[in-house]
Amino acid sequence: MAVTLRLQSRSGRVELIAEPRDDVLADGDDIQSQVDDGGATLRIRNGHGRKPFTVRCPVGTDVAVGTQSGAVKLIGDFGNVSVTTASGAIELDSADEADLRTMSSSITVGSCRGKCRMNSASGRLQAGHVGAASAGSMSGSIEIERVEGPLKARSVSGSITAACDGEGAIAVKTVSGKVQLSLPQGTAPRTHFKSLSGRICCDCPEGSDVLVEAMSVSGSIDVVPG
Repeated sequence: MAVTLRLQSRSGRVELIAEPRDDVLADGDDIQSQVDDGGATLRIRNGHGRKPFTVRCPVGTDVAVGTQSGAVKLIGDFGNVSVTTASGAIELDSADEADLRTMSSSITVGSCRGKCRMNSASGRLQAGHVGAASAGSMSGSIEIERVEGPLKARSVSGSITAACDGEGAIAVKTVSGKVQLSLPQGTAPRTHFKSLSGRICCDCPEGSDVLVEAMSVSGSIDVVPG
């Protein structure tokens, strides 16, 4: 039976490694573990954070991580991933779904087959290939290389850049950051643009293939064929 990992650490670096194995191996500072939910959940707590907290687990493991100030790095391919940290950066190689939250650092995702949620107050948000995306940052930029499905993104002063397959609705909002969206060649979107002083440019023909909503106060809005 697959086990869900729930990891807690006060501070210090947290590193998870998904690899071909059947067990879970944890190394850190005063490690404490507990099995819950009839063996379905393994809780592992790291002590004072004086040394890195490293956990090795099977490929495809569901993981939930909570830490106050340490960076979190997930190496390999995971199932559903949830990470919450106050000030540490988050790096994820690959997952089925991801919900990643940090207050003041960056978030980097390689790939996510399902929905990828990324939130940071001031850090940069960057993702490669995702199934769907929801991203929010106050001042950091948002950059997604490819979104297969729906996209929701919001920023106050950071730019928003995304390449979308046009298979889901697109909704982006920014105050002063610029917006640049690309759609596949031949896509004719239904658009709703609003900006008080920013430039608006759409090089795609108007149609009904996909809904694109983009709003800004002073930032520019560009929609181009990819």
